[in-house]
Amino acid sequence: MTPAMFEDYEKFRRDGVMLYFNGPVSQAVLEGIADIMRRRMDSEDTERAVARKVFALLVEQMQNIVRYSCERAALEGGEGEFAQGQVVVGREADGSFFVASGNRIRAGDGRRLSERLLRVQGMNRPDLKAYYRECRRAGPDAESAGAGLGFIEMARHAAKPLDFAIVPVDRDTSFFSVKATA
Repeated sequence: MTPAMFEDYEKFRRDGVMLYFNGPVSQAVLEGIADIMRRRMDSEDTERAVARKVFALLVEQMQNIVRYSCERAALEGGEGEFAQGQVVVGREADGSFFVASGNRIRAGDGRRLSERLLRVQGMNRPDLKAYYRECRRAGPDAESAGAGLGFIEMARHAAKPLDFAIVPVDRDTSFFSVKATA
């Protein structure tokens, strides 16, 4: 285990990873990680507009884990639950920031997610703005735990089209990952 951890450490460093989290995600964990990233970016004098975009991408992706991860467990004392997932924040070779996340989803949700993300990937900024308004007026769909605007928000904050993958794990679940660059 120890040599593998060193290999992971070196790989993350080479890949520009600033923060890696894998584990239970709750609203409190989200707030803690977002605060760590805000302080780190402040200490590095990151341009405010860029820091806001990274922060928005981080929050949207962690909220997706909280809402849609199918690996869930009750919090101690029965006061809510947490969802299992991972999130990575780092820098690309060109200096831009990226935020990526991953979590298991129900296999049946993969096609719906893929269709939504492919639609958003093909939109420019004015189209994203119009689609956001359209979806907001329509309200959440029956299959969404939130307002259904998360991917649109991510695409609006991202400098490049969202990158995603859905990998079947077993008969009942798939692993969903998404990466956004600010």
